[in-house]
Amino acid sequence: MATRAEVAKLAGVSASTVSYALNGDRSIKDETRKRVLKAVAQLNYRPNFAAGALAGGKSKTLALLSPSGEFGIALIALEYINGASAAARDRGYHLVIWPSQESEIAEIQTFAESGMISGVILMEIQFKDERVDYLKKAKVPFAMIGRTEKPGKDSYVDRDFIGATELGIDYLDSLGHKKIAFLTTDRAVGVDTRFSSALVEAAKKKKMIAKKIQVVNEASSGRDAFIEFHKKYPDFTAVVSLNDIATLGFISGANEYGVKIPKDLSIVALDTPQNHIEMSWPPLTTVNLPAFEMGAKASNILIDQIEQKENKQNQALLAGELVIRGTTAKARKSS
Repeated sequence: MATRAEVAKLAGVSASTVSYALNGDRSIKDETRKRVLKAVAQLNYRPNFAAGALAGGKSKTLALLSPSGEFGIALIALEYINGASAAARDRGYHLVIWPSQESEIAEIQTFAESGMISGVILMEIQFKDERVDYLKKAKVPFAMIGRTEKPGKDSYVDRDFIGATELGIDYLDSLGHKKIAFLTTDRAVGVDTRFSSALVEAAKKKKMIAKKIQVVNEASSGRDAFIEFHKKYPDFTAVVSLNDIATLGFISGANEYGVKIPKDLSIVALDTPQNHIEMSWPPLTTVNLPAFEMGAKASNILIDQIEQKENKQNQALLAGELVIRGTTAKARKSS
């Protein structure tokens, strides 16, 4: 069996750095961590984290895997993380945040086989998610913030996208809007796919025309989306967006082109962190989704699994709340 010293030699780091990379005690460079994990995989090294927990019994640590993009963890994700952390702490558990670029199975495997963790919370769930498949095979307790295409009996907490989009669409309809666009990404994750399908269905019920504009969640992409919107759909009067940073860029583009919000164009944003609402001018009308509560519920569902407590509510859809601020008004008359 490989030793920590052998892993350190192969990775070109000290033995203590191997420990830091695996247990998260200190911050180390992402490049170094990946080098250590590669060496761990090559040598099939299995650190006995459980031995260190013998005095206190079973590990009481949860791992939250949060895929991070080029600019790190999204701000809205921090609200979910804070909720999960608070609930875990209240029940005597620690929460380790593990950012990853993609669904890195090698990292999950290291966690699962080490004895360091009791269970896993997954975010950014794809319809077909190999992380879920692995954890089920490895018999590691897990809960999802989001859900796969067919979750079966798997534990999850998700947004009620049908209810949330209907809140936004019904409100816009009451203001006389009949032609709308919606901003979304092309990511193969449940949140974007379900948002798009729910919005299209809600618009259809109100006999609205709804057109998709693709973005990535960056301000520059939001500005580009406004330019596209302005050229393609000059008679449209409202926009719904799920992408918080792109929404701010979209508003910036509208200001640049002299389009007045909400006089000329109404905007409703979903799943937007509070400080982004405050950064927007006018303040964003939103359908708030309870991110903190979702994170907390995911922790509690997972801990109930770990402690083998019966929980008949291991699947939950949480509703949104319409908060009317300054980016919505009656639809302008089309010229």
